[in-house]
Amino acid sequence: MGEMELAGTGACGVNCLACRLSVKGKCSPCGAGSSSQAARKLEAQERLIGAPCPILACAAARGTAHCLRDCPEFPCPHFEDGPYPFSDGFLNMQLRRRKAPPPPRQ
Repeated sequence: MGEMELAGTGACGVNCLACRLSVKGKCSPCGAGSSSQAARKLEAQERLIGAPCPILACAAARGTAHCLRDCPEFPCPHFEDGPYPFSDGFLNMQLRRRKAPPPPRQ
């Protein structure tokens, strides 16, 4: 399941290609956690801001492409400690729906 990577989508689920910072060339996409792009982004974050994004670092360490889709522990403390990139309401909805039985097929 974790093999397919979504172009422009970071491990956290944000599609960087839809971000104005990316469009203006001020920020590069993080890439999937399992990608070489993520490794380059983590290195740049360490060099430029002194610390990596904890979400991207965790995904890269686990070889997880996209947390929302591929990590059985989502949402984890890396997201819950936020507020970036998702609100408490979004995370609570994810928890609720992940615990609920699937809807009946029509």
